[in-house]
Amino acid sequence: MEIANISNRRPNSFCSLTKNDHSVHRRRISAVYTKSALFGSPQLASLTEKVLLGRLVPKLREQASSHRPTELLEMTYSLCLDYISAFLFGYSSGSNFLQDESNARLWLEHYEQRFCKESFWPQELPKATQMLKSVGIDMLPKEHLPSKQYLERWMMGLCDKADAAHLRADQGNVKDPAETPVVYQKVKEAVEVNLKGADFQTKKLEIASELFDHMSAAREVLGLVLSFTIYYISQNQPAQERLRSEIRSASLSAVVPDNRDEQNPTLLSPRSLDRLPFLSAVLKESFRMRPNSTPLPRITPHDRSVSLAGVHDIPPGTRVNAFQWFVHRDSRQWDQPDSWMPERWLHGEDVEGKGDEGVLWAFGSGPRMCVGTHLTQYMMRYVIAVIFSNFSLVAINDGSFGRHPPGSPNDRLMVKFEPLSS
Repeated sequence: MEIANISNRRPNSFCSLTKNDHSVHRRRISAVYTKSALFGSPQLASLTEKVLLGRLVPKLREQASSHRPTELLEMTYSLCLDYISAFLFGYSSGSNFLQDESNARLWLEHYEQRFCKESFWPQELPKATQMLKSVGIDMLPKEHLPSKQYLERWMMGLCDKADAAHLRADQGNVKDPAETPVVYQKVKEAVEVNLKGADFQTKKLEIASELFDHMSAAREVLGLVLSFTIYYISQNQPAQERLRSEIRSASLSAVVPDNRDEQNPTLLSPRSLDRLPFLSAVLKESFRMRPNSTPLPRITPHDRSVSLAGVHDIPPGTRVNAFQWFVHRDSRQWDQPDSWMPERWLHGEDVEGKGDEGVLWAFGSGPRMCVGTHLTQYMMRYVIAVIFSNFSLVAINDGSFGRHPPGSPNDRLMVKFEPLSS
């Protein structure tokens, strides 16, 4: 995060270069992201019902009643920002972009301007960028700094709200578990231990830096992959019907009544959704087709040369980038690698892929494997189950699909929502 990495030099998990530094940061939050912790979390269960049944379904009904196509990317980014911020900071302390489209667009605009392609320069060539700036040549667009400051203020505001929620929880004034800022509390407790003697602002910046990386995943990872997953299902009506049938046959359908006087359904356990084979296949195939689009950088040991993937004598301290996209589109490993075929993950089906789970590398591997792996799957299973329990979707081809980089401001995924009869 900018407030951490440039202005105040505060590190976080993602930008920690050494193994020890990364371990310190990862230990702060890893316990709350385990599969058992998530499945047993009353906070996550409660906020899942609030976000999906209280915000998402009414929003989609409004879209359906308009009889107009819906642009998935912006809507899904808003959903994922709300969902993840509620998990990190508490339901009322998080964002509410699903019900505030203008603020959602403003946030996304600032995010794109902050993480613009020109940010390559200070990230990769900081000394050259500084030297050029000293002679009046700024490699960054003028919108970069205001957008950076906007995101910093927004993030610090979420931390302030979470602090107030934390205090209310300590005083016994929080009745709804969804309001508990579980992740924020864990990070704050760890920072108090790790940074003994540091001043209040330093600790606050450390917390904000750590948690902004989690929030950016709502845009860069979860939001993008979820959008394409919904779009792929919308394009493939047999897969959509099979998915809906599997959810219904397992008595997991989460149909929200049209009548507001009727009570919303209680969502069933995450373990039940975790056992659905076709839903699992849909997720795996979508992770294969649309993994996080950024490279996964690693730095070779500083004390010796190494060999990687048949390349020998790579010098010490060399950054090596690995791209999941190429791993997942390798025709030597996958049948029809550019086709979305969830059946490839179902053993014994007519269509069988060459690959198996061992080559699905959407979240990386090893000690730096994405800490949000289980949370991503938890959230995606519930979102998909709720959407396809209540709506039928059809992909709309407006000519824009595939013409722009996935998830870029110009990219558009258009679908039409039709409510299912109860």
